[in-house]
Amino acid sequence: MRTVLRVLTVLSGLFFLAIGLAALLAPWRLTGLFALYPLGSAGYNTLRGDFGALFLGLALFTLAGAIRRTARWLAVPAWLLGLIVLGRLTSLVFDGASADSLRPMAIEVVVLVVILLAIVNLRGAETRPTTTRAWPRAVIATALLVATGLGLMVAFQRPVGLLLVRRGVESGLQGQSWLDALPDGLHVGLCGSGAPLADANRAGPCVFVVAGRRVYIVDAGEGSPRKMALMGLSPARVDAILLTHFHSDHIGGLGELLLQRWAGGSHQDQTPVYGPPGVESVVSGFNAAYRLDTGYRVAHHGAEVVPPGGAGGAARTIPLVEGSDAAQVVLEQDGLTIRAFPVMHAPVSPAVGYRFDYQGRSVVVSGDTAPSPVLEQQARGVDVLLHEGLQTSMVALVGEAMARHERAGAAKIMADIPSYHTTPEDAARLAERAGVRHLVFYHTIPPLRFAFLNAAFLGDAPSLYRGPITVSNDGTLVSLPSGGTAVILRELL
Repeated sequence: MRTVLRVLTVLSGLFFLAIGLAALLAPWRLTGLFALYPLGSAGYNTLRGDFGALFLGLALFTLAGAIRRTARWLAVPAWLLGLIVLGRLTSLVFDGASADSLRPMAIEVVVLVVILLAIVNLRGAETRPTTTRAWPRAVIATALLVATGLGLMVAFQRPVGLLLVRRGVESGLQGQSWLDALPDGLHVGLCGSGAPLADANRAGPCVFVVAGRRVYIVDAGEGSPRKMALMGLSPARVDAILLTHFHSDHIGGLGELLLQRWAGGSHQDQTPVYGPPGVESVVSGFNAAYRLDTGYRVAHHGAEVVPPGGAGGAARTIPLVEGSDAAQVVLEQDGLTIRAFPVMHAPVSPAVGYRFDYQGRSVVVSGDTAPSPVLEQQARGVDVLLHEGLQTSMVALVGEAMARHERAGAAKIMADIPSYHTTPEDAARLAERAGVRHLVFYHTIPPLRFAFLNAAFLGDAPSLYRGPITVSNDGTLVSLPSGGTAVILRELL
């Protein structure tokens, strides 16, 4: 019996070791196993740090106890597993039971029983009378802890639930204060850093720019309004939306953003939506699609809360001169100047990028484009160039895989798209020639599911551009305080 328990304990330790190493070296393999969806680099940081430490610690003490035949070492994983089971039982109370949640709990209970039996066996083999009675106390204490915790959760489930909701709402509202705490200057961030290919960690392309106290959105990709909410960036604060072009991945979240801006802020005027010719068609289409929904909300909440005249968007066409590369001033307000300039995204035409200048600081947002001399001209000397990027070597691998799986249409699209996007290497060359101070990539193609892929995505770009390069995530914020040259990066998610 003792040998069997020792073997089972060693196997348990090796099981913990495998999970711990996976969390440390390949955390993306655990996302499906544990039903986790990490938010960018911060999420993978948590998996590597917290999950890695927990399971490697369990492995260390379990294997040490089994190999050295020491009950004291095994007591550590026993207590930890007891607390884990307590958490599982708490989840059953709050979240309900499912096969996906019961299976891991069953495994953890079995391993806990094996370790407790091993402790009992080892204690029984010891000769000192003071230690032979130690294990029952540990087992009883663990059982009482689990039973007491579960009983309290069941008895006070409703008031505790209400308290948690109240605290969650307060925390979320307090989290929006970061916007007012920003120093005067120009701040640019990502409410969506992804592209059309599915990516659980990235919303569609969406850039927010804060100049002083004003907030502007460049493009509204699918899922971006929810990412704004997760960041504590209220759509009600948005002063205007600027569209680079009308590909679906850049406008998929426009209707929801217009709705949330109107309803969340009780705005009486429609949201200004700037864009190249064709923007009036896009905005009127979204207004028509949401017309019934608008009527429902006015009838339900009242005109004071949701003024009918503020629903939807008001198109503002940028008067581009056909055949001209000249930039057009879109808006001048409170020391901020926004200019639009044509970029190369044929057959999508017109398509534009934007330059923001405020208090001596500057940002250029490329939109979707092939390498563009006009963009290079507009980016000359800017503090930050936010540029799209498509790594052809990686996209080729995606296309080859699709062809092997008889998805000829998708493979053809993968072969087509490099013609109207920019590689990281070409963007780096452009940034170097233009004297850009900081290059930030967004709209990354293909999806980068974890930061380890950044080097493969960048390719030779770091050797072609002498300045710092950042591959952004949803929630990346770059701050340019006025009156200086500082470039400050932080992650909001």
